[in-house]
Amino acid sequence: MENRANGEGASFDGKEVIQDKPFYPWIVVPSYSHTFFNKGREDWQRETLDIFYQPDKYLLLGGSVDFVQRPPNDDDIMYSFNASWYPLKELEVHGEISHTPDANFLPNNVYSAGFQYILNPKVTLLLDVEQLYFDTNYSSAEYDITQIKPGVSYWFTEKSFVTLRYAHGWVHDEVDYDYYSAAVNFGDMPRDGQLTFGFAYGTDPELDFGAPFAALSDAYIASVFYKEPIKPNLSVFAGLEYVYRLRPDNDKELYQSITPTIGLVWKF
Repeated sequence: MENRANGEGASFDGKEVIQDKPFYPWIVVPSYSHTFFNKGREDWQRETLDIFYQPDKYLLLGGSVDFVQRPPNDDDIMYSFNASWYPLKELEVHGEISHTPDANFLPNNVYSAGFQYILNPKVTLLLDVEQLYFDTNYSSAEYDITQIKPGVSYWFTEKSFVTLRYAHGWVHDEVDYDYYSAAVNFGDMPRDGQLTFGFAYGTDPELDFGAPFAALSDAYIASVFYKEPIKPNLSVFAGLEYVYRLRPDNDKELYQSITPTIGLVWKF
């Protein structure tokens, strides 16, 4: 799914895929998130485990398990496999396949692919295409969502950059929506810390509280994440995300939420 405005620094984007020495072939990233809502809505929880393997510095293979609890619905577990490869020094291509058995609210299947091209030392071009298929226990019919997400990153230094992205999506090949996001990553912090601020506005095409259709309402999303190295092969990260979501007619508030997240990145 769309990573929205956040950027906890545990992902592997652009220049970060190619590791500096020492080279660690295995990377494990567990994380935990808890979402608090207003208006008496029940809390959501999410536990994620990502495991990556790099046979060499140009190829990254990964798998993940995403356990999501969204009362009053039941729980969902999504399993994913992804790969990232540098066929050229300037070009990274990636793809991911995800599956949710007996889904209640998450998509049953997700297929995505994209690339990042380093145009010059300052500019990286981004493009991703994503297909989501829904046939959940709370849906009255099957449907699919297609998203196209171009973007660009501008690098201030070797570690600090800003990323701007735009997404356009279609539901049932009929209703469409837009989504805009920006994230600024400061990688030159003391002790090699990494601070990321994010902001997004638009439609998040996830099912909302068991509704039997995609909730095509806009939302304002702001986030801040910080990653701090503890050892050369161990970092911790924490962040906070705020969401102000509108009703489907984009007239009044549907809900507000705050989501703290904690996790670690272990390389060995």
